[in-house]
Amino acid sequence: MKLPPLFNPSNDMALAANVRQYFPPRHIQQMEDDLAGLARLWDAGPWGWSLATRQRYLRMGLAATDLPTDNWLTNLRRLSSREFAVGYYQQLATAFADEEWLLPCRARFCTSIDEVKLSISNFLAPLQSASVAYGCRLQLSIIKSPWSSSGRGNMVVDGFPLDSNTEQRIRRILHQQGGIVVEPFYTDKALDFAMEFNVEDGGTQFLGLSVFETDETGHYGGNYVESQEALRQRIGLPDNVLQRLIDYHRQALARLAYRGPVGIDMMRLSDGRVHPCVEINFRMTMGLLALIVYNKGLTTDQLLAGQPDHGFEAGIHAGRLAITFHP
Repeated sequence: MKLPPLFNPSNDMALAANVRQYFPPRHIQQMEDDLAGLARLWDAGPWGWSLATRQRYLRMGLAATDLPTDNWLTNLRRLSSREFAVGYYQQLATAFADEEWLLPCRARFCTSIDEVKLSISNFLAPLQSASVAYGCRLQLSIIKSPWSSSGRGNMVVDGFPLDSNTEQRIRRILHQQGGIVVEPFYTDKALDFAMEFNVEDGGTQFLGLSVFETDETGHYGGNYVESQEALRQRIGLPDNVLQRLIDYHRQALARLAYRGPVGIDMMRLSDGRVHPCVEINFRMTMGLLALIVYNKGLTTDQLLAGQPDHGFEAGIHAGRLAITFHP
């Protein structure tokens, strides 16, 4: 049966908590309440799945047999971790080792503070030579918690040894989520983009490209609502490069025990090289929502959901789909 659509962007935090009864922070709950109307834009189902999402549907009166099993949700949580994304990136980098346009995978998943410190110190030693070899300037590193979204849980580390506040925050994430990702921070990022897919029993369907804006630590700013041709021009990569990545992701995603939407975030540097796997989102994404909005012909400035005078609103402004907050 078709499940009622549900806008629950707190789901990544629910995956981190891994409990059936999850209560998001007050401002996130307000965002979900204010923007609940966004769910009318897609056919069925939640923004994202977790134990808490399953429990929420059960409270609505849906039968357990119509919902994912606990085992399926356990596997989804594993796939949604940035630990999985690091391994996925490593495999992709091996498959594309002959391509000069691909950034090598230098991300590391660490399970202790000593591993984190070692990874950061390893970044320091080749920093100057790497700047020349990669054709770009590197800051020290960016630290990412395993489960978070829209840039939450990210922090840039620009000094070593770590200051006490940064080390305490890292230790807290290690304790709560069991690990943390450390990778270089590329200061000459030219563009954030993504590829949107839907994994089905018959294979993986490529839905389209999306282009979005973030601040320096990855906090989401908005998606362009444009044609695929316009988005390809914004991305500025050769069609054969994009197609090779699309083909790789279609095949790799089809091998996973997962069915549903997937968005793979990437970035292009100013020299044209590609970071092919910044994040993998096994859920609805703002990029996919931007594709849906464009295909529905909703391209002019308009409110899609929320409070125009106070609280959260989602709408199209100057060709971009964005969420804003009015105190």
